[in-house]
Amino acid sequence: MGQKSTGRIKNMTNKTLEEKLIAYYTRYYRDICSLSDYQQRVENRLREEDQDLDRLQRLEKILRLDFHRKKHFIVGAGTGGLAIVLRRHYQGEIFGIEPSLEELEIIKLKCQDYGINSDHFTAEVGEKISAPDQAFDFVFCVTVLEHVQNVEQCLDEMIRITKSGGGIYIKTPNYAYPYEGHYKTHLPLWSKTLSRFVLRLARRSDQFLKTINLFTASDLDAVLMKKKNIYWQRIYEPVSISGGPWGRLLNYLKFKKGVYPTQDIFITKL
Repeated sequence: MGQKSTGRIKNMTNKTLEEKLIAYYTRYYRDICSLSDYQQRVENRLREEDQDLDRLQRLEKILRLDFHRKKHFIVGAGTGGLAIVLRRHYQGEIFGIEPSLEELEIIKLKCQDYGINSDHFTAEVGEKISAPDQAFDFVFCVTVLEHVQNVEQCLDEMIRITKSGGGIYIKTPNYAYPYEGHYKTHLPLWSKTLSRFVLRLARRSDQFLKTINLFTASDLDAVLMKKKNIYWQRIYEPVSISGGPWGRLLNYLKFKKGVYPTQDIFITKL
């Protein structure tokens, strides 16, 4: 086995790619999510590979995994940060799907910039993946399940394409916790109607909320418990104590009820 690279992902030099990333994320953060700090968030997205590298290194350490020189599949590849890390840092063979044609165009530009076969990325949805059975060592699904139409069907497809002994990493919100990560704000998410009303009061667009599937950790547990050919576990991060009356409710949910804002799940296929 070759030695892993320990450096960060190289800075972006493709100006066309940079311009497309800026345009895409400006629309996303400013026009869709109505965030006042959108410019800083756009700037951070130009270095999104660093965040993905940190996430993978954390997973390797906690779960004693090795992503090096493996065959990977990304469900909802976004603008390609994770794909670049898996290729450049881990020397993996990378495949993926992304239904957004605008994001897919960005991924393919990144593939050209980083020497990845762009044909490995196609415009498909997670509920119907064209990849063959038992084809991949690791499958990744990061902030995607909240956007699919059928969570169980998407999960079945990820299990199907994973090799026996391989793993699936899922990161998705837990909408039992009253925080919406796309809008970066607390909302009464037990009611989508009420949440939309709160957004309108704050003079923020509620259109994006209509597209989100507000499923909870309990909902996902119920789906996972029905599967016979997997072992799964949740990964919990340290959480901070919040202040004020609203903070006391959040503390109660986190520390007394075990309701966390984010679900991190690793599935091993038996």
